[in-house]
Amino acid sequence: MATDFDSEALRELCSNFNLLEYASQTMDFVQRGKNFATHCPRHIDKTPSLFINPENNLFYCFSCHVGGNILNWLIVFEKLPFAKAIEKLGDLTGKNIDNLRQCSAMCFYQDLARILNKPESDPPIRKILDPSEIEKYRDEPPQEWVDEGISPEIMKKYQIRIDDRMNRIVYAVYENNGSLIGFKGRTRYANYKDLGVQKYMNYQKIGTTDFFEGMKENKESILQHNEAIIFEGIKSGMKVEAWGYDYWLASETSHLNDEQILILIKLGIKDVTIAFDNDVKYTDILKNVADLKRYVNVFVVRDTGGLLGSKSEKLAPCDKGRKVWETLYSERKKV
Repeated sequence: MATDFDSEALRELCSNFNLLEYASQTMDFVQRGKNFATHCPRHIDKTPSLFINPENNLFYCFSCHVGGNILNWLIVFEKLPFAKAIEKLGDLTGKNIDNLRQCSAMCFYQDLARILNKPESDPPIRKILDPSEIEKYRDEPPQEWVDEGISPEIMKKYQIRIDDRMNRIVYAVYENNGSLIGFKGRTRYANYKDLGVQKYMNYQKIGTTDFFEGMKENKESILQHNEAIIFEGIKSGMKVEAWGYDYWLASETSHLNDEQILILIKLGIKDVTIAFDNDVKYTDILKNVADLKRYVNVFVVRDTGGLLGSKSEKLAPCDKGRKVWETLYSERKKV
């Protein structure tokens, strides 16, 4: 497995290997400035789209977007499994690949250090709002959400308001330190697509989603339960809270970004349950949580029995009521 090897040593070995010289044995390259170009064998390529940069020994195809070093080349173009690619890399370089192996514990701590000590990018430039800004919006629970079973008391907890001017349901957006940085609005127009209206909009410039909705209100409960349930949207979280699940967060999308994964690791909790809408592919979730699952138990709520109906409806696991939710949650799969 990839994790049996010292990743830094592998990268150094690949970077010192002459990829262009090797690739030129089977492909014809034409120089384009500092790079060398050829036709990519993975697709119909009328003009050369596969480039090798000899300075860094990396390749990239601008049509099919594959790229990497010699190891990636062996896997992509020679269709070798990882273990065979490693074996061939050893033959090509004359190195004993077994010397690059390391114990799984060392891999774990190296990767953990890499994630936790990742250089932080410049924080987004955001204006911190006064909490009184919420008073601009009408303090009344939207009837359509009440009809869906969300209690007014729970909506008050998350400061759900109504923007009459924009005809939107509004809720506050907080940074992880509790600072108010904006408001997000969900349109109340049922025919918003026909009207050309955005379903969701940020009232302020937010930038990177380096936070979770619900963290300000639910962090204590998450730590007590040693688990966080991750939904795409705040509405799903409020629904399950009425059934006793107040240890939820909303990612605001169907993909956890690096900042959100780091937040979950630093929480130090035991379990994370991904409960995205039923149109999100399970394989995509697996790729998304590849780093996260090394530090916490990751579970995925899956509707393998079709309890939610068609995927085209894009339903959250709780949208068909408590019984369906608790069935799906109890059958969640560890990845």
